[in-house]
Amino acid sequence: MIRRFWLAKVGDHGEVPGPEVYWMRDFDKWVRLSFYTMIIDTDDGYVLVGTGLVRDLTLRNKFLREWAGSDRCRFTVKDDERIENVLRRLKLTPDDVAHVVITPVQDYTVGGLDLFKKAKIYFSRRGWFEDVVNPKPSPFLNRDVYLPKYVRDYLFEEAWGRIVLLNDEDEVVNGVNVKWTGCHHRSSMAVMVNTKDYVVSLTDSAFTLRNIRENIPIGIAEDIYECLNAYEYLRARSRVIIPAYDPDNVVNFREWFI
Repeated sequence: MIRRFWLAKVGDHGEVPGPEVYWMRDFDKWVRLSFYTMIIDTDDGYVLVGTGLVRDLTLRNKFLREWAGSDRCRFTVKDDERIENVLRRLKLTPDDVAHVVITPVQDYTVGGLDLFKKAKIYFSRRGWFEDVVNPKPSPFLNRDVYLPKYVRDYLFEEAWGRIVLLNDEDEVVNGVNVKWTGCHHRSSMAVMVNTKDYVVSLTDSAFTLRNIRENIPIGIAEDIYECLNAYEYLRARSRVIIPAYDPDNVVNFREWFI
């Protein structure tokens, strides 16, 4: 059973070129993006979706500067956006979290992972094999950027016995389900929260509400048809779809923000 859930901002992406967010559109525009976490209070313990940005953003911001030709895309995180401080607002500590869901496997979801010493850690099964343990270098990004060594060391040593691999449609705990979407990354899953009144879904297949409302795939997609399939699937099963990086989430879903 789901008692309650909350959203919190855990960092900022600055602005990105329009076609990164809207496939083959808005070439003359820049779009602001933000990063979020979700905390879910369930009968089976607290579920956390994403652990925030990595502590050292040097490599990421170097990559973004070289890619965009400016610092407009720079990752930043304020002290009150760090995951331990987000949890503190709910009078929780990392040890109070029983389940951590990582989607997608990126430096803005795994940054605080090593703080969670007791939680089970959930990944998409296919995402684990394609984004984490795949020996081939990523054609898109240096693994030291999106999965830093301190996170890899934690996963493969201290947390190894607490890793859970999820099927394409699976349950984390009663009331919290996942659906593999792909689209953005091989490790991308939609997280579906079954409240007593309706289903709320969080997805990185959509960066903003415009992606969903206008059926526009994200531009930085590994498969745009997976984006469209995800929108169709989530519309059919959710009353509310929260796009993973929309800066307007804090207004559109303000009743859930802490």
